[in-house]
Amino acid sequence: MDNSQRPAPRRPRVAGRHLTDSGQTRAVIPYTRKLTSSRPINRRALTLLGHGGVAPQQRKRSIAPARQAPPATPGLSAEQQRRAAELEQELQLARDLQQGLLLEAAPRLPGWELAAVSLPARDLGGDLYDFLQLDGQTQGIMIGDVSGKGLAAALRMAVARTVFRHEARRGGPPAETLAAVNRGVLSEIPQGMVTMLYARLDTVRGRLQLANAGHTFPLIVNGKVGELELSGLPLGVDADSDYGESFAELGPGDTVVLYSDGVLEAENADGAIFSFERLQALVETHSLLKPRAMVALLLHELRAWSGGTQTDDVTIVVLRRRLSRLSAELQSIAVDVLGGERANPFWAEALALVGAARQEDAGAWIAALPEVLKLAQERYGRGLARELQQQLRIAIEDYRDDRAIATDERDQTMEETTTRR
Repeated sequence: MDNSQRPAPRRPRVAGRHLTDSGQTRAVIPYTRKLTSSRPINRRALTLLGHGGVAPQQRKRSIAPARQAPPATPGLSAEQQRRAAELEQELQLARDLQQGLLLEAAPRLPGWELAAVSLPARDLGGDLYDFLQLDGQTQGIMIGDVSGKGLAAALRMAVARTVFRHEARRGGPPAETLAAVNRGVLSEIPQGMVTMLYARLDTVRGRLQLANAGHTFPLIVNGKVGELELSGLPLGVDADSDYGESFAELGPGDTVVLYSDGVLEAENADGAIFSFERLQALVETHSLLKPRAMVALLLHELRAWSGGTQTDDVTIVVLRRRLSRLSAELQSIAVDVLGGERANPFWAEALALVGAARQEDAGAWIAALPEVLKLAQERYGRGLARELQQQLRIAIEDYRDDRAIATDERDQTMEETTTRR
C-alpha cells in the first residue's frame, strides 16, 4: 500500500441472489454487486508456492524460488563480508519469525475450510492477517496492509497486530474494535497508516459481520462473484474516525476471498496491472475451487502475469462453508482433487464401498477410507491419492465432530426441559 490515501475504486452496485444446496434461491446482501466478464480463463496445474525470498538488495522478489546464501562480494574485506553474512542471517531470522506469527495463527474450523498466505515483496513485509477464537462459535478474521515495505513496514505490522489482538479480545463489534485499534495505531505508529478489514464469523449460523478501514473490498462467491462494498478511512489518519458495519449470510458452499492490494497492482513486463476485473474473472471461472486450490491458483496466475517478480506484498485469505450433506462435500473434494472426468467414475466406486444407505454416516466413511484410498492410488497414483486422503479425512472428521456437538446440545436441552418439569 502506498502512503497516499488513495480511495478504493467505486463501481455500480447490483444486489444478488444465489442457489442454496437445496435448490432454492435466497437474497445474500444488499451491498453485494454482481460483476461479469466474458474473458475465458484456462485451468492450469495448481501448486501452492512457497514463502522463499531473495537477497535484500534485490527490489523485485521472485515468488517461487527459495533463498540462497549470497555470494562473496569482490572488494570487501573479510570483516565486511562477515558482517554482511551476519546481517543476512538476522534478516532470515526476522522473516522466519514474521512468517511464524502468520502461519501459526490459521485455525481449523469445523464446518469450514480456511487457507491463507502472505508473501512479502522484500525480506520483510507489511501485510498481515490474523484469526482469533472469540467464543464457542465466533471466530475473528482480520487482514491488513501497513504503509511502506521492508523492515519499517514489518515493525509497524507487528505493532498493528498487537494492538488489534488487544482490542479484538474485548469482544466488541467490528466497527467498535476498529475505532479502538485506530486510536492505538495513532498512539503507537505516529508516522504510518494501516488498512484493515475485520470480520466476526458466527460459525454455526454462517453470519459474517464486517467493518473496513480502507482495505480492499472482500469478494463473496455464491454462484456468482460480487464485492461487499464497505468503506472507511485507513487506521492512523484521523483519531475521530467512525466505521460502519455490514453483514453477509454465508450458505453451504459459499466462499469469501480477502486480499491485499498487492494482488490487484501486480505488474507485467509492460507495466499493466493485474486489475480487479482480471481477479474477478479468474475467481468466477474457478468459483467451485476449495480454499487451498483457490489460493494456489491465484498465486500461479500472479506469478505468470508478473513473470515471477513481485513489487508489493501479497496476502490472500479464503474462507468456505462446507456443504450441509457429507456425501455432497466428499464428492466435491473428489472433483477438486481429481477433476470432473476422473472423479465421476471414482465416486461411483467409492459409494459402492461405503454403501448408498450409509453415505451420510461419517463412521461408515472412516471405516471405508482405506479401501477408498487404495482405489484412488491404483487409478491415479500415490500423489493424488495422498492429497485426496488428507482432504477427505479432515472433512469426515469435521462432520463427525459437528454431529457430536449437535447431539450434546440436544441432550443438554432435553435435560434442562426435564429439570424444569
